[in-house]
Amino acid sequence: LCHGDTGMKDLFLLTADADALAFMKSILSRHEALGIRPITFEHMRHPMRDSGVIKDGPETARLYKGKCNKALLLWDYHGSGHEKRHSAEDSANKIQERLDGVTWSDNSGAVAVAPELEEWLWHSVPSVAAYFRVEQAQLTSWMNEYATKKRSTVEKVSKDLPKELFEFICIDKLKRSISPSDFEEIGKIVIINELQGSDSFSKILFMLRNWFPVRPVLHRRSRRLLK
Repeated sequence: LCHGDTGMKDLFLLTADADALAFMKSILSRHEALGIRPITFEHMRHPMRDSGVIKDGPETARLYKGKCNKALLLWDYHGSGHEKRHSAEDSANKIQERLDGVTWSDNSGAVAVAPELEEWLWHSVPSVAAYFRVEQAQLTSWMNEYATKKRSTVEKVSKDLPKELFEFICIDKLKRSISPSDFEEIGKIVIINELQGSDSFSKILFMLRNWFPVRPVLHRRSRRLLK
């Protein structure tokens, strides 16, 4: 699967699941909001999910060397198998070392989302409320209800149990199922600056801005002189 024109792409994106892929595809198409130039990308969802990216993600990325300029690997820390032995940072570092070893040195990034993708969403509660078409006060009330149920705080459950919180809102309160299209649509409207509250998203944004800086716009007179 690919996005953009034929030929060399800017980025190869490997995600562990369909939700992350849907979200990232929406995000990457919003180049102005990201503060990068427009990019083309190839994308793939690993059939073995989080543990699959850990098992052979770097080796899979090697197959795209010469087809893409940069590579980004993304997986949920929780459920990857690494959470039993390594910190999220160590997990990312180990995958990065392997990427470097298969000739992706200086042109790749490995990001473990701790604990899971939904952690990003709770940094932009207004965007989640807007997508579900509920008042922000109502959404906040439900979040408080879940936190109370867990004998915790909204801040803590948003960080430690983000997926469970998202499921509680969708399934218990909105009486609806969850699909990748939810992440795709939220990705289209989410406030990028608010997502920077997440360490893992902030890391991705830093890489993208470093790899694909906005090209300076030449003044009309300067463009004429260059012709």
